[in-house]
Amino acid sequence: MNERPLKIAAFGLTKEIETLLECAFAMKDSFAVAGVADLDPERAGATARRFECAAYDDVRRMLVQTGPKIFLAGGPTYQCAEWISLAIEKQCTVFKTAPAGLTFEQASEWIRTAYRQGRHFAVIEPQRFHPLLQLFGEIADREDVNYWHLISLVCRVPQDLSEPQDRWRFDPSLAGGGVLIQHTYWLLDCLLLYFGLPQQVYMQRCSQAPDRQQRLSTTEDTAAAVMRFSDSLIAEISASRTLGPPAEYLRICGKERYLTLEREQLTVCGHDGRLLERRQICAEPSAWAQRFWDMYLRHLENPQRLLFLPPETDLRTMAVLEAAYLSSKTGMPESPSRILEVGGFKPDGLL
Repeated sequence: MNERPLKIAAFGLTKEIETLLECAFAMKDSFAVAGVADLDPERAGATARRFECAAYDDVRRMLVQTGPKIFLAGGPTYQCAEWISLAIEKQCTVFKTAPAGLTFEQASEWIRTAYRQGRHFAVIEPQRFHPLLQLFGEIADREDVNYWHLISLVCRVPQDLSEPQDRWRFDPSLAGGGVLIQHTYWLLDCLLLYFGLPQQVYMQRCSQAPDRQQRLSTTEDTAAAVMRFSDSLIAEISASRTLGPPAEYLRICGKERYLTLEREQLTVCGHDGRLLERRQICAEPSAWAQRFWDMYLRHLENPQRLLFLPPETDLRTMAVLEAAYLSSKTGMPESPSRILEVGGFKPDGLL
């Protein structure tokens, strides 16, 4: 993949995908936007004109005619799953908006197949490229890992999902799950990156559907989970797409202080609530995409250089999600390591 410019094709023109395309379009020596497609033909046409490429109503034809090296997939997984599989089959590197798949099985198959072909499959998660994520790790690493005892992951994103285009979010076969898989991915990403895989996950979930039969067959609106990492470290998850107040943060509590990571702010406080340190970084909307492409190009020049995060990152996140949903069915704690082993991976998720 050393030839330049590298051709890019995209399906599902979400905000993240369009931001990536915009940055790639400006890097003409390295990338060429070859084709775009979307379920909304008008949007596809407008995006094609903006980036001086062809708009397609047939994704298969786009992949055949443009011969891309990189395929960007956005929007609901059920809409792009067929095209992701085809793109990997055609030896494209695939970058997808979160989550990595509807299930661990689906995501792991994409990751494993791409890896065997010497390509990549990874989730596009803008927060992975935010300077605060690195800063969070640096501050957390000031203390020994045994310093931290309680992790709180809070994701309350109340929203109106009454429009017809949102109905897929309530169907487990189309959405994979509700608030946990659709909204907490970036927070889980960060938690697992610095604390590794939990030994056990236990979750309960509920829906605000009007009757019991519907509640049994719809995705969750609210979820509460506990994860055990060791005898001295546990994590709690509280997530809802219907209940407020709005909040998204990851908090780790130690012996004398706690550290809170939000999308654009990082704070360190004493146990009495006294503010010890605050960092606010309101990055430009396209800054993460620029870093994304820069890191990808550096990896191509030197394959030994890590691409974004370790390739097992998305495997681990999906294994934790799978264990959580399994636990809500069995009523028992479940092991993410066991999920990985059954899927044919090493206990730590390494390929």
